[in-house]
Amino acid sequence: MTAWTLGVREAGVARPLADDDGRVRVGSRGFDAGDGELWIDVTAGPEGLELDHLVLEVPADVREGDLAWLNGYQSWSQSEVRPLATCRKRLNRLGRLWKLEQMGDHGIAPDQRDHDAECSHEVLAVQRGEAAHLWGSRIGTEAFAVLEVHGEWLRVVVDVAGWRIEPGETARVAWLEARAGRSAPVLLRDWAGRSWTPRPAPPVTGWTSWYRYYGDIDADSLLGEIDALSASEIRFDVFQIDDGFQTHVGDWLDFAPGFPDGVAPLAEAAKDRGMLPGLWLAPFVAAGNSDLLREHPDWVLRDASGKRVPAGWNGGWKGTFYALDLFNDEVLAYLERVFAEATGEWGFGLLKLDFLYAAALDGRPGMTRAQRMRRAMELLRSWAGDAAILGCGVPLVSAAGLVEYCRIGADVAAKWEDHAQRRMHYRERISTVSSMRSTIARAWMDGTWFGNDPDVVILRTTDTRLSDAERRTLHAVNTTLGSLVFVSDDISTYDPETTALLATWDPPGAARIVAHTRSGMIDRMQTDQGPFVLELGDRTGRVLERE
Repeated sequence: MTAWTLGVREAGVARPLADDDGRVRVGSRGFDAGDGELWIDVTAGPEGLELDHLVLEVPADVREGDLAWLNGYQSWSQSEVRPLATCRKRLNRLGRLWKLEQMGDHGIAPDQRDHDAECSHEVLAVQRGEAAHLWGSRIGTEAFAVLEVHGEWLRVVVDVAGWRIEPGETARVAWLEARAGRSAPVLLRDWAGRSWTPRPAPPVTGWTSWYRYYGDIDADSLLGEIDALSASEIRFDVFQIDDGFQTHVGDWLDFAPGFPDGVAPLAEAAKDRGMLPGLWLAPFVAAGNSDLLREHPDWVLRDASGKRVPAGWNGGWKGTFYALDLFNDEVLAYLERVFAEATGEWGFGLLKLDFLYAAALDGRPGMTRAQRMRRAMELLRSWAGDAAILGCGVPLVSAAGLVEYCRIGADVAAKWEDHAQRRMHYRERISTVSSMRSTIARAWMDGTWFGNDPDVVILRTTDTRLSDAERRTLHAVNTTLGSLVFVSDDISTYDPETTALLATWDPPGAARIVAHTRSGMIDRMQTDQGPFVLELGDRTGRVLERE
């Protein structure tokens, strides 16, 4: 039998509503039996109502050891297909000192969450033999939901804090769905398909500057890359400039010394060679050393005590970076101008928009975190116009139906794993193996919410610690399951075998996983294109079978 606790905030004090409070209506159709829906509607009186917290406890046929699809909070957050455990490990003290918790889910309903519990964001699916079960929220753009596993019960924490219901209005503050079937991947894809209509997103290949140069880029080097790509016989649909063209993060209209003529000539050169030009921006944040923050200190998001809200720490940006106040009209006017320049005068047809989770940091009376995040994504969509958006570092449910493509895993690297950050239990760490695990766990999002971006393939044999088997594994996962697949190498250094391997990404397009089992570290997947079998260990990995 489902139980619930709903709290409201009155005169600055949180208090629970009684089960028989006439303002609350609970409905259900077959939910407790494992195949139906459950919802909670709240009607505000003449004074209106502000919600504080909501927790539901629902029966669920889950057991330790069931194969589970666990979805993380945002693009980089660790997502996995693995046996259910009894708990998960928290980010350690060192990670908190580095402000790494800002990128994760630590601020979502912190007073209601059991941060040691095994959990999944928005949806949880499990497979036990020939039986599969799914539980998911239908209102993720209104309130984020965290599904915690507690024995044979799910504790669903719905982040309703700040939700303002106007006088006389009724709001659906929880809407859960339970489904049963034979395949967890099929249940996930069906559930996602009922939620949103994706924007048209044709599968594409491309090149990005990030893993080739990181932030050390200049116009002459990028023009050389454009020449090399156009001279090859490999398909490249997109040429994307990443971080480094600007003086500081936030100062988007000021170009670094290596770009004396700006970036428009590069966009024109890419178009002349048949490639769609793309540009990286992190619109919701600014570096602590930026002119933007120095000249406009009032543009920074501040907490209830008036302190600036940090969005994280980045050594390449000289330390802490901060969230911008997206309810400040001057901030919005500035960002709208940046987008108009990027898509208009500069000529970019694809925008990679990064560190977007910053829009959901800290609270604002009258709106939940999810409502603020969705509003921010709708602003991006309106500013981008006809340009395609590649979202990154974003709560994925907030991006559904608004972006053409979205990153669905961590940044990869020229090594298999960052073991130091793994020991911190940092779920958003840069990690090739974590990225691939997320690509598999979130394959169901492709074509239902957006086109999946699994991050780049790294095939170079210099400046890398990836073995040949590991490079081929990354290539296999990303080209099998991604709709947007980029490379970030100097392709002129490839030997004929590597060139031939990269060329196999044409035609691009993601396979659909229809069945998935796991034995040890070996994932056995059946896709609509044939079998796909991998071993993804913590130390290395390999492809065992691929159609």
